[in-house]
Amino acid sequence: MGAKTDGSGVAPMLTSLETAVESYVRAKGLTRGTRDEHLATVRKWKRWDGGGPIEKLTRKEIREFLDWVHEQAVLEEGTNPGRTTNKSRANLRAVMSWAWEQDLIESLPRFPKPRRYREVAGRHYLTRSELNALYFATHSMERPRGWDGPWSIGRYWRAALVLFFNYGLDTGTVWRFTPIHEPILWRHVSWDSQSPDSLSKSRSRWGWIFYRRVKTGKSFYRPMNRAVHAHLKTIMPDDPGPNDAVFFGGGWRPNRRFQKLCDLAGIMAKTDVETGTKIPWHLKDLRKTCATYYDEHLPESSIEILGHSVGGITYRHYAHRDPLAFKAIMTIPQPSAFQSVVKGLDGECPCCRRPFAP
Repeated sequence: MGAKTDGSGVAPMLTSLETAVESYVRAKGLTRGTRDEHLATVRKWKRWDGGGPIEKLTRKEIREFLDWVHEQAVLEEGTNPGRTTNKSRANLRAVMSWAWEQDLIESLPRFPKPRRYREVAGRHYLTRSELNALYFATHSMERPRGWDGPWSIGRYWRAALVLFFNYGLDTGTVWRFTPIHEPILWRHVSWDSQSPDSLSKSRSRWGWIFYRRVKTGKSFYRPMNRAVHAHLKTIMPDDPGPNDAVFFGGGWRPNRRFQKLCDLAGIMAKTDVETGTKIPWHLKDLRKTCATYYDEHLPESSIEILGHSVGGITYRHYAHRDPLAFKAIMTIPQPSAFQSVVKGLDGECPCCRRPFAP
């Protein structure tokens, strides 16, 4: 039986993984370190010598390659073979997703699940179970001295955790604790479906939110998903002033308050692998957590969500990348605790109806 053709009688050119990675690296303008990681995956692919063109890759070949990577890491006495394997998996998945977006392949092959690995001090994100524990612990937060907010401090922190997870906000965008910060105000929240950005034609049934990055000053109009919408409604005053701050409860040292919340949730401090010292969690780790879960959900989407600067000419001039951010925000799976307000169970676990408050 003859090879499949494109209708002209000529079989289409097949793409090797090496060629796909080279094109991907050029298109994305990756940093040198990330580029070297992808090229290392190509070298492993060549050593394995079992892969064909990317158009014919299936779950079986990908699984066999990752099994080989794991075996080699064990033979070479790697300290964390599971983590090494997962890096190759992430690199390969990012390249295949890009190839699918560019119509180089007809469909994205299914990937095996990530391998278990030893968590080292380099873990810079919170797991879903830890996010749930933080959310539950907000019900036990003590009322600060002189507190005059319209709601309990825990309610503000629950809403803040949801926004940190969904948008990767800077701490100063949520709470203004230095004069240079521009926090989210109620005039920055729109409940209309049409985007306030005149350059965008997107519509979100849950409304929109506007904010600026503290570091770069870059502004964003982001859609609200159902979880964000529901939590902002819980802290909205009856008659909010347009210049009133949305969030209260950060104080002058929000990281100190966050570390107390981690203690309430029973979350252990990080450990520096080189010195063995304990490192407390900071609110900026929620931004890293956001990036981790967005890239797991839609590869490369964290660049758009977090507003990272990228060096590639192709990427900078790519026509309107907002649809990628819109799709990612509206479809990212939420930690189970975030669904309590959505389901009208504020104060109870949405799965077992266990009360959060002691």
